Amino acid sequence: MSSYKTTFTAIVEEKLMQCIPICDQSVELPSYLLQKEKAHGYLYVEGTLKPWYYKSITLVEGKRCLYFEPLDIFPFSDIATTRRDKALYWVRELAKALKALPLSFLDLTSNILPLWRIWGVEDGSILILPQEVADLFSSTADEETRFQNVAAWVHHGIHPPFSLCDQMNSLLYFAATGFAPFASKDSREDSFRALPLRLMKSTLNEAVVTYIDENLCLSLTKQRDATGNKESQKALSWFLDSTEKLIWELAQTEETKTLQTYKNIPECNQFLEKQQRRAQIRVFWRKKGWLVLAIGALVIALSYFTANRIKIANTPPYTAHMTPSEIVIEYFEGMNSLDLQKMEAALAKKTKNPSSMEVTNLFVTRQTRQAYEGINTQVDPRQWIAEGRPPIMEGTFLYGVTDISVSAIDDRTYRAQGILYTPYPYTEEVVEIDSPVQAVAIFTYLLEQEFTIEMGVKGWYEITNITRSHVQPLEIIAVPTYPRGGQTILSQ
Repeated sequence: MSSYKTTFTAIVEEKLMQCIPICDQSVELPSYLLQKEKAHGYLYVEGTLKPWYYKSITLVEGKRCLYFEPLDIFPFSDIATTRRDKALYWVRELAKALKALPLSFLDLTSNILPLWRIWGVEDGSILILPQEVADLFSSTADEETRFQNVAAWVHHGIHPPFSLCDQMNSLLYFAATGFAPFASKDSREDSFRALPLRLMKSTLNEAVVTYIDENLCLSLTKQRDATGNKESQKALSWFLDSTEKLIWELAQTEETKTLQTYKNIPECNQFLEKQQRRAQIRVFWRKKGWLVLAIGALVIALSYFTANRIKIANTPPYTAHMTPSEIVIEYFEGMNSLDLQKMEAALAKKTKNPSSMEVTNLFVTRQTRQAYEGINTQVDPRQWIAEGRPPIMEGTFLYGVTDISVSAIDDRTYRAQGILYTPYPYTEEVVEIDSPVQAVAIFTYLLEQEFTIEMGVKGWYEITNITRSHVQPLEIIAVPTYPRGGQTILSQ
């Protein structure tokens, strides 16, 4: 708990005083903060707010310290250790104190109250330090201490009036686990998704676990329903009402667990591994997404220009001698190889290809990864099946259509049918897969698509219309993967 403030007593000016260390003696305090008028904090005692004043700042045992009349206080972070058995009481008392305070005193610039402003008192009351003192702490703290007391409690993307309710829920999570729910960088990158308490085998009763888990990921609609447009501290009435009947049953402890500790629980480890992958993808797109989009735009522009030039240069097209059924099969050959030119070789003028954007996006992804990482990310499912469905390299995927058959509906309409393999769902299937080994989910569908093919004025068959593909879910295949460098036919 070294990132959190501590307190001690010392003799100052021949009197016993309570001290809170600010920083080492070698650290200079910002002069602009010292020139401000001394602000007061508040003590919340038995439902009543009382102004509280500190004396001044002095040097004690090599530390610059805030000192004041003796008060038997403790850092609020103790709710995760020596005060854990009473954590619900202390968080509810804090909520009552904040609810009674004016918004101007709270100064919720980050929508939360920094932890170093909050102190418990042994008699059951709450001490809230003024923002000016918190500014001193912040200006002299190292990055990790500042993060644990401030940024770790900030939950972006929530309804502003709900922010303090969210912080109270986060404090209950902190008391139960030993760390803030969004302190992990991966959880913050993963849309502020906390490791669920229900996976941690906590001894808390089920009602409390469910309450904390559900309210840390409450939808914006439910947040608005709970708090409306009240001031953030006034909205704490919702938190107080919803926790009134909860029963807290956790024993005191001397040491807190870390997120790393919970990786020993298989369910937690599985959640955290998947979260890490999601976070890495999000970071990649945030940092390099512009490059991928730029390359995509360039490829689309070049594809458009090249496809039109080739169409003009290759008159008649290479499909001119093909029958309608062969033209349809050639269309899917182009789809399987991500070759937009081949897919559209037999298209009549102004005929649109409904799969153009999908194939282009996959082509850009494949080419970008090949350029930067030296791997071909797409595996043709026909080749994969022919080779006995072996594991595929981690980071690659199956995409394409197998078992293609073409039947004539009338003299100009043809229906194609096949099995589509794709790395993403076309419908609302559950994406989670249950596999004892590292695997990637591949979605399969029964695909049907109709083509209108007519004899063109130049004497060869042309596709004059393609309907959007109709898909029916078949199964989600867990395809085993192996790390890069593994030896299979598909990786060579």
